[in-house]
Amino acid sequence: MANQGKRFEQDFKSSIPADTYYLRLHDSSIGFDIENSTQRFALKSPFDCVLYRKGRMYCLELKTTLLSSVSYLGSSPMIKEHQIKELIKASEYGITSGFILNFRKTEHTYFLPIAQFEFLRQTLDKKSFNEKDLQGLVIEIPSRKLRVNYRYDLSVLWEGD
Repeated sequence: MANQGKRFEQDFKSSIPADTYYLRLHDSSIGFDIENSTQRFALKSPFDCVLYRKGRMYCLELKTTLLSSVSYLGSSPMIKEHQIKELIKASEYGITSGFILNFRKTEHTYFLPIAQFEFLRQTLDKKSFNEKDLQGLVIEIPSRKLRVNYRYDLSVLWEGD
């Protein structure tokens, strides 16, 4: 599996406890043959997945990077504006929403709630954030490395339930 994003998504999915419902939302894409496609546009997925456990729903966008930062502005940001808007919308209905951020270089993974992301975006005067910017705003998700893949202790997401 060459695509690190897909590997991270698979590792995340493999880490979900048996008593948790998982739904992966798929992007509709027109593929590489744009000129011969009959589709006029491609739908954008609002976020990557939905988790449901013991009466609590989570809308999550998963991001992994080898870089030391995650961009949210600019011509090609990692976090897209439509994802931000949809996570905010979900949170307005009482759904726990946010980003699962995986920094491969440091092997740290975090949950950044959408409200904390908005605070970060309003207080930073730049187009991206790094791990240091996240201090005090995130929940670190413990992980352990298998031979190649990772397993994440997602219990930190529903502590207090």
